Amino acid sequence: MRLLVCCLLLLTFVPQTHAARPYEVDTSDRVVAFGDVHGAYDDFVALLQEVGVIDAEMNWSGGTTHLVSLGDLIDRGPGSRDVVELLMKLEGQSTSAGGAVHVVLGNHEVMVMTGDLRYVSAAEFAAFADDETAAEREALLARYREDRPGVDEATLLAEFEKNYPPGFLGLQRAYAPDGKLGRWLLELPLVLRVNDKLYMHGGISSDIAEQSLAKVNQDNMGELKRYLELVEKLRDADVLAPHVGFWDRRIYLNGKAEAILAEDSKARPDWFQDFAALAELESAFLFSDRSPIWYRGSAYCHPYAEAFNTERMLKRNRSRQLVIGHTPHPSGVMERIEGQVVRLDTGMLKSVYKGRASALIIDGGEQYIHYLGEGKAQPIVEQRSISQELWGMDDAQMEGLLRTGNIIESSDIGTGVTKPKRLLIRQGDQETSAVFKYEDTDKGLEKRSAYSRRRHDESDRYHYDPAAYHLDRMINLQMVPVSVLREVDGEEGAVGAWIPNAINERDRLEDEVDFNSYCEQSEQYRLRFVFDVLIHNDDRNLTNIIWTRKDFMLRFIDHSLAFRSSDKRPKQYRKIELRVPDILASQLQSLSQEQLSRELSAWLHPRQIEAIIERRDRIMKEALRTDP
Repeated sequence: MRLLVCCLLLLTFVPQTHAARPYEVDTSDRVVAFGDVHGAYDDFVALLQEVGVIDAEMNWSGGTTHLVSLGDLIDRGPGSRDVVELLMKLEGQSTSAGGAVHVVLGNHEVMVMTGDLRYVSAAEFAAFADDETAAEREALLARYREDRPGVDEATLLAEFEKNYPPGFLGLQRAYAPDGKLGRWLLELPLVLRVNDKLYMHGGISSDIAEQSLAKVNQDNMGELKRYLELVEKLRDADVLAPHVGFWDRRIYLNGKAEAILAEDSKARPDWFQDFAALAELESAFLFSDRSPIWYRGSAYCHPYAEAFNTERMLKRNRSRQLVIGHTPHPSGVMERIEGQVVRLDTGMLKSVYKGRASALIIDGGEQYIHYLGEGKAQPIVEQRSISQELWGMDDAQMEGLLRTGNIIESSDIGTGVTKPKRLLIRQGDQETSAVFKYEDTDKGLEKRSAYSRRRHDESDRYHYDPAAYHLDRMINLQMVPVSVLREVDGEEGAVGAWIPNAINERDRLEDEVDFNSYCEQSEQYRLRFVFDVLIHNDDRNLTNIIWTRKDFMLRFIDHSLAFRSSDKRPKQYRKIELRVPDILASQLQSLSQEQLSRELSAWLHPRQIEAIIERRDRIMKEALRTDP
């Protein structure tokens, strides 16, 4: 019977201490920040020279400038070692000149230190070839041969040269905790504040939003140092071979343990506990996609869904802007979440990312971008449009297509008590599927002089879909597809754009489809709570919670039972905590009776419009905000 030794009792751990760099800095001097270099040494050097940080001899010339790296100095590119060693040199020189070099760890530094060498290029290994001897490589080959019994010599040698080229041991030694590069990297933080900006490689997940910089750095670096300490202990015990990398260690060590237990089921050598602790740490927060070196939600996910955690952490740490790398945006530096996040990774390693070197510069109150060979520029401001994203056209174009395009096909959808139809609409070279809804239990309600809550709050009206679409755009939510009024087969109804390549939550659960997204489901649901309370939607259910399959981003459809006149929350949201970040709050606060009447009176009764304002006020009163 197979026994997983990793379930044994873990050892108590006392973290190893290092002289960590400061992670909070206040300065009136110039700040120059750059994103992921990935071994693009030549462009990196040229960028630093253009912004006046180094001279032609690669020495510090920046005076009191603070130079900030967002990590991922290494992997993929040929000049990784040179990049790290240059920054190590500049750190000392800048300090002597009254400036500073600050570096936060990226996921690729952590990967290489922990033995995940998937992205180390041949040139990167070759840079360390002179740091190992022929005898050391022979010993490594002998150990590899020992672990590959039964493999013919020619195959074994080919595997060895491919997976462990010259420089493998030199690189491993350099990035070890006591190695020249590893020792320096282990002194670095994962998140840094310089003046009013937080610098972080990945981004802010909900897991760290409430934490101080000290806790984020100490907890995550503690996990990294502990993992590396255990690897060294297992190697010193001669049970973990040097060639076994991050992803293979558990299986490798488990095989060793099983062999021992097969001979003596009661055997418990000391290294069993170290193995159990190592296996446990493989699932540590640092290595998860929600850690500050791996999280991509700050770059990809809905601004309102990300804003709450972003604002929370920024405010708790006396900052107003988060600057991140990790997720390349080769067309240029981008600002998103109303300027609260700057994406600074512009794909400096052109051979892989097809981008360009760039730097964010803050100097004397001025903030701008410097692109290599181009000079000053301003960041690209993210423009969000569900219509552009899903259909490749703007709202006006989609409205025109839905309203006047030729109906090529029409068929019953087969679900829903109101029997909606699915349409195929084409106009010129534009084409889309659409849904046609024509149920109206209260004809002319929007024009009536009086509103009966008992009667009219039970209405089922296709008019509410275009009303929801327009209200969505008024608060820049961009989660409701375009919907217009149109006559189909002699009957008026609402025609709404069909969301392509999507799945509803009911089918996702029934078909056991993994929620594979950078964007946390619960954070997206918080937007649903606010929107459904705002429109008093009584009919949000698993079939009209829609996810786009490519990224599992939430979309809203089917609002024909919304827009009741109550100032209360819908029943399903009575006990739900509402969270409203500042950027959404400003959109909600901007809604006025006059504006709503102008935009929505074609579909809603004045009393329904008044109720939107009342529920907006309730949301603002009851919602949790981001102030500490």
